[in-house]
This record gives sequence, C-alpha cells and structure tokens, in this order.
Amino acid sequence: MPPQPTASTGLTQAEVAQRVQRGETNAFKARVGRSYWQIFRDNVLNVFNIVFFTLMVVVIYLQDYSTAVFAGFSVVTNSILGMFQEISAKRQLDKLAALAAKDVLVWRDGKLVGVPIPGIVKDDVMPIEPGDRLVVDGLILESDSLEMDESQLTGESDAVFKEAGHEVHSGSFCIAGTGLMRVTKVGKDSTINNLSTIAKIYKNVLTPTQKRISALVQVALIIMLIVMPMLAIAGYLTQLPILEIVRSLVVFVSSIVPQGLVLTTILSLTIGAVTISRFQTLIQRVNAVESMANVTVLCFDKTGTLTRNILTVTEIIPLNGHTAEAIQADLRTYTGSLSYKNRTAGAIAEFLPAVTSNGSTPTKLKEIPFNSSRKWGAVVFPEHTFVLGAPERVIDSRAFPEAARHAEALAAQGLRVLAFARTQQPPVDGQLTGAADAQALIILNDQIRPDIQDTLNSFRQQNVALKVISGDNLETVKSIATASGLVINHAYTGDELNQMSDPELESAAVNGDLFARIEPDTKRRIIAALKRQGHYVAMVGDGVNDVPALKEAHLAIAMNDGAQISKDVAEIVLLNNAMSTLPKAFEEGRTITQTIFSTTKLFLVKNFYNIVLIFFIGFMGLPFPTSPIQISWITFGTVNIPATLIAFKIIRPKFLAEFRRDVLEYVITCGTISAVNLAVMYAVVYYATDMNVFAARSAVTLFIAFLGTMIFWHICGIELMEPRTLLQNSRITLLGIALTGITMLAPFLLPQWFDFIPPTPLIWALMISIFLFTVVTVHVVTRSRYLILQFWEVFKP
Repeated sequence: MPPQPTASTGLTQAEVAQRVQRGETNAFKARVGRSYWQIFRDNVLNVFNIVFFTLMVVVIYLQDYSTAVFAGFSVVTNSILGMFQEISAKRQLDKLAALAAKDVLVWRDGKLVGVPIPGIVKDDVMPIEPGDRLVVDGLILESDSLEMDESQLTGESDAVFKEAGHEVHSGSFCIAGTGLMRVTKVGKDSTINNLSTIAKIYKNVLTPTQKRISALVQVALIIMLIVMPMLAIAGYLTQLPILEIVRSLVVFVSSIVPQGLVLTTILSLTIGAVTISRFQTLIQRVNAVESMANVTVLCFDKTGTLTRNILTVTEIIPLNGHTAEAIQADLRTYTGSLSYKNRTAGAIAEFLPAVTSNGSTPTKLKEIPFNSSRKWGAVVFPEHTFVLGAPERVIDSRAFPEAARHAEALAAQGLRVLAFARTQQPPVDGQLTGAADAQALIILNDQIRPDIQDTLNSFRQQNVALKVISGDNLETVKSIATASGLVINHAYTGDELNQMSDPELESAAVNGDLFARIEPDTKRRIIAALKRQGHYVAMVGDGVNDVPALKEAHLAIAMNDGAQISKDVAEIVLLNNAMSTLPKAFEEGRTITQTIFSTTKLFLVKNFYNIVLIFFIGFMGLPFPTSPIQISWITFGTVNIPATLIAFKIIRPKFLAEFRRDVLEYVITCGTISAVNLAVMYAVVYYATDMNVFAARSAVTLFIAFLGTMIFWHICGIELMEPRTLLQNSRITLLGIALTGITMLAPFLLPQWFDFIPPTPLIWALMISIFLFTVVTVHVVTRSRYLILQFWEVFKP
C-alpha cells in the first residue's frame, strides 16, 4: 500500500514518478471528435465503396482495365482526398483545442502547481473551486460548504453537499464552496470514462442539411440494394455478356448514391471549422459550423458580453446609522471568511483599505455560498450572520423601507447594487429568517465593451434577434443594455415569468428583449420556449449558472475564461472572451452552408436525372444508356471539379435561401425534364443509327456534358435565357466553357477508350435542339413552380 499524501504537501516528485511507472496516470484520451479510424471508415469503408469496389474487382478479373481506371478514378479520388483533407483539418483543430485547454491545479511538494489533465496521477491532492469540472474521481479531504452538481451522472440537478470522507466523481462540477480531494481513480477507471452514456463525450449530432443528405443516401442505398439484383437478372435473361451486366451495375451504383456529396459536405464543414478558428473561435463540434448559419435568436447575459466583466467597487453607502469604519470591518470579516472569492467578493475585498490584523477574527461556523438561485450568500459566526446579495432578497422592505427605496433608485440609474446586512438568526434550510439589519449598499461598476455596438449591429444585419437574460436587477440591466445600443421594447423579471402559463411564457420569450432576475432553470425555460416557437437558438454563457441554458440551446457558446463546465458543454468557445468575433463566425457559417446547398444541388441533379433516365430506358426496353467510362469522365469534369472549387471557396455560388425551394425543387424539376429529354434523344439516335448503341451512348455523353455546364451556371447565377448574366459572371462563364470543352475533347481524342462515335451533323443538330428546349423548359417551369407545387400538394396531410 503506497503512502498516502497529506493535504498540506501532496505528493512528492518521487511519488509521482512511481505512479507514472505503475501506469496510474490520467493519460486516457476520451474522444472529443471524429477519430482517425472513424474518418477512414466513413470515407473508405462505407456501403457504397464496398459494393462499388466489389464490382471493380469483377471488372478487373474480366480484364476490362479501362473501365476500372475511369470508373474507379473519381470514387478513389473523392475518398482519399476527402479523408486526407479531413485528417489535416482535424490536426489543426486538435492543436488549437490543446492550446485552449487549461492545466489543473494539484498540490505537489507543498506547492500548488498546474499540470495538464493527462499528467494527474493517483493520490494527487487537488483543490476544488466553483466552476471546476472534475476530470478524475476522488475522496474529499477538506470541505468548506462544498456543493457539487452530479446531474451529468445521476440526472438529478439538485446540489449535493460534500463533507470530508465523501466520494466525488469525474463528470460532476462544483457550483459553490471549496474543497480538497485526493485522487482515487484515473484514466479508464474514472467514472466518466466507465459510463457509456458519459464516456462518449463526442456524439455526431447531424445538422439540418446533414439530416436531409443522410436520409437521401439511406433511401438511395435501399433502392440500390433492391434494383441491383433486378438489373443483373434482367441482363442474364436477355443473354447479355457478364462484362456488360457488370458495367451496367457500375453505372447504376455510381449514379444512384451521391457519395461525393457526403464527402463534400464533411469537407466543407471541416474547412469551415478551421477558417472560423482564425477568428479566435474554437469549434469543438464541427457540425456547429452549419448551426451558426441557422441561428435566429442569440441569448446572452450582460456580464462579460455587453460589459468587460472587470468589476470595481465605486462606493459603499452606509445605512441605518452604521459608520463606514464599522461596515468596512464587517465586510473585511465577511470576505476574509469566504471559502472562495468570486469576482464580486474579490472586488469588495480589493476596495477595502488595508489594516493590520489584530487576530480577533471570529470563528466561522458555516457558510452558505452565493448562487444564482438564492441571489445571496452568508457566513454564520457564533454571535451573528453576515449576508451579501441582491437588495430585494436581503433587505426587508417593510422593516427598512427607506433602504429598499434607496437601492431601487440606484438600480434605476443603471448601477449594480448589492446589499450587506447583519442578522442574529442564521439561515435555515437555505432561507433567511428574521429581519436582517441592512448595514450598507455597495455600488459596483462594470465597463461596457467599447466595440459592443458594432457587434450588435452586425448581428442585426444578419437578422439575428438579440435577447439579454441576466440575474441582475431589471433597471440595472436595462440601463446597460440601452447604453450598449439595444432597443428594449419589452422586459420581464423572473418572478413575472414564473407566474405565467406555458403559452404566456412562450409569448413573453418571443416578444421580450430583456429578462432580469432570472434563475438558471428559468433561463433554460426561456430557451426551450423559443425552440418550441420554431426559433434556432444560440446561447452565450460563461458561468455555472448558464449550464442548463447552454445544454438546452441548439448552439452553446462559452467564454474561454468562463467556468470549465460551461466550456465542456459548449460547441463553440470564444478564445478572446468577446462576442465581437461571433458575427464573423456566423457569416462564415452561412458561407459554408451555401457551399453545402450548392454542392448538394450539383450532385443531386446529376444523380436524379441519371436514375430516372435508367428507368425510362428500361421501360422502353432499350440497351443501357451509358458506359462506366463515359459517365465517370463526364461527371468528373462537369460535377466533381466544380463541386471541389465550390467546397474550397474558389467559386462563390448564388445565394440559396431555402433547402426545399432552392435545392430540392430544382433537383426534381431540372432532373425530371433533363431525364425525359435525354431519353427522347437516346431513343431517336439509337433508332436513327440502325440501333447503334455506341452512337446513342456517345450522344448521351455529350448531352450530359452540356447539362452539367447548364446546372453549374445556374448554381452560380448564370441563366442562358438571360444573356446579360453571362457577361456579369464572365469568369464563371469562361470556366464552364473550358471545363465542358476539355471534358468533351477527351472522347474525341481517345474514341477507343471511351467506345465513342463522333456524332454526325444531323445528330449534332438534334442534340443542340433538344438541349436548347431543355434550357427553355427548365427556365419556365422552375419560375412558374406550378408543377412542383402540385407535386407538394400530394404530400400535404
């Protein structure tokens, strides 16, 4: 049994070295992002790739190497480039997260030193303070009014008092008081790493767009697994060569599953996270990038957001005949007896003049730490109790009406006011008993951030509604909010909200601009009410009291200097502790979402018209309309390259406001019209060339190249029916022409590789005529929306 350290000295360096040698360290890395294995698995070992590469093996076995090279090229390129780009971005984000991580304090060799979390060893002695989230299990050695929140472990949100000898578990966090613990379980043995619901800190919460894409991919996979055997059986019954059957299956598989879209989406989000990190904003969940684009309401406290959170005492006003000297002495006793000085207590202690201690400080019997629910804290001594907190909670307005009115008047001026009182009766069950003798009002100042007005204006320009939710006095918060540039039309207090029914609370949450004297659970209820009304809510917080609201919000944002637990539950951490970087991050999030929308549009139209074309041709009993080499090469040039340019933000697409109207409706409309015209052209060319399938497929290949250019131009805001847009976007016009020309040139140069027969002038004329008809039809139908609206009408409940 190793010797146990004393609370005063902790372990020695020799004892630490022994435990490191025995492996009793906290060097266990819980997964906080997609692991390298996950990235490899999702990019390479997915269902689509397994099916596709199985077909490639058969193709190679049958010695059709050209099909293997061309058909496999884009799939391999997508998978490998996507995997390496995501790994590169992951490394950058991991480095940034490591820089943002803070050391934890432990006692070693009689000194309090900071060590990285993996450097904690068994039997280390660690102090516990409000806001600390325990990363290891331990046994309490000393406790001073220590209150722990174990809701992440037990689901119960009530504070749990911890005394010496009690166990504490990793995953819990300190909400009040202080303590000293000896580490008993580290690494994989700690509670947080043993519980399956807690150990997987990272969970892949899909964004709205990812959910849609995931649903489309799942449907496509189901269709693929059902139709593939049918195509194989049909080929066998019509006595097609095995190679031709496999080629048809390759075309079908590569056409139906938008695998490139999934990879592009992940790539866009990852690149976005890295880009946003340049704004001093750490993305802890990559999916938060798109969440920023969806935010309609931003909720925040005034402290640390509107203000700098640097508190100073400006004045102490004596009440009821108490002298300044006596008040200062009592405040010195109160602050000196606290187990932990928060910013307010620290500001008061710093304001008090220094005196020589006479050694007559009374013995503290008990402490009730300040928290956001009580709005006061108290220290109990043998003969009296000192109380510090919100005037309306500390001062009995009936016993001391003048003091209460004075506090209200000061708060109405926008000042932050606390009341200090003495009572002969100690609190009972966390409640003040008896009338407290109001001794003083303490005025604190917190400077407004100089850049806050520009920051708030930037949010308004992005149509983000702003709501201040604070625990401070209504008049104080309103004054600071107004000075910061906020327009307050409706304001509510916590007491008013608590008396409302659920419908009334929802109305107040939507219409209110400011909420004061709000307790932590009421913050959470406001966020939940906004969500029920259809808003996408972001919450900025930095303290323990913000944790319930941060958990409830769609997007949780924490300050880097805030409580550790607030950063643990947040998707985003503001490394410079200022909201001034958020508008840029939100704008970048919207840019990334536009990238995802545009690439989705590009890939899905191609998949849609290919699948519909295959079914149309099948119904007409005609040979398969294209070959793997042809479809792979044309798709690479007119879809994959443009999508990559958009993903890397080399090209900025046209703004798309709604997924259903601007993406899905276009996919259905353009895809259907294109498939119909492709099928007509294929059938006409097939029969016009005496059923020459190679001539018909060659015409389809060139037509698909034209379609790819048209769709790419549409995504970038170019309409062939509006010639001025070609000049307005001349760079995109030339790029589209160049990509199409180069892509179409290859089959002419290598006809044997592509099984290509150059079209006759008559086929060229037919092809161009049908393409122009397609352009006109897509233009008219997408603008009238008549057919698509009738389509949606079918699915109305």
